[in-house]
Amino acid sequence: METLIQKYNVSGPRYTSYPTVPFWKNNDLNQQEWINSIHANFKFFNSNEISIYIHLPYCESLCTFCGCHKRITKNHALETPYIDAVIQEWKTYTSLLDFKPIIRELHLGGGTPTFFQPNELKRLRT
Repeated sequence: METLIQKYNVSGPRYTSYPTVPFWKNNDLNQQEWINSIHANFKFFNSNEISIYIHLPYCESLCTFCGCHKRITKNHALETPYIDAVIQEWKTYTSLLDFKPIIRELHLGGGTPTFFQPNELKRLRT
């Protein structure tokens, strides 16, 4: 039991970081390298399935425990342009592939998904 405690008694990355900090690289990444990395990841896992994390950084109030990148606001006019940008980013990724990825997991985080109206979140299914 003591060995197990010593093994896991180390600092780890925040669960809100993905990829986790130890996998971050500080080198410059040009557009072709970015495209190649997308293809390499699908090839490595030999699957067209994907898990997605969508950062929704808006909250109406601050939680005392929060360590996420967020913006406290009651301005819900931010919803539509933010979701538009997320959808555009998804289209950018999928335009690089010769298949449509199958989304197996979807995680909404960063702020609070409850900031967004249900009709805005439903737009993410496209």
